[in-house]
Amino acid sequence: MFLLRDRTKFNTDVDLILRMSFDIETDSSKNLAFPSFIGYLSHLSEIWNEKGTPEHAAVHMACVYCKGLAEKDDAARKAEAKALRSRVAEAIPLFVSRGQMTPDWAAHYSGLLEKYAGLLAE
Repeated sequence: MFLLRDRTKFNTDVDLILRMSFDIETDSSKNLAFPSFIGYLSHLSEIWNEKGTPEHAAVHMACVYCKGLAEKDDAARKAEAKALRSRVAEAIPLFVSRGQMTPDWAAHYSGLLEKYAGLLAE
């Protein structure tokens, strides 16, 4: 029972970070570029199973979403990806300084964001 409550809180916290800090609409019926509900939960489960924090999961999802936007051949999506990439890149060191993400994971996601910068420059 407590595990379900903990997982529900985790999912809610991730969603709040994505919406409030990263300005991502997570309802895939309103934002067709965002992963489906099942896909979203699957990604969250990966981080939950690794004992990650909501901040870690939010960065993970933001990177997944950013990559999807960057790969679209659409100027508006690419502009959204550029803005999102900046917000996430600024948040990562803050999450590390607060102990909400390990430096190793921060380096991993920062590297991904650098790769996406290449997709956005094309």
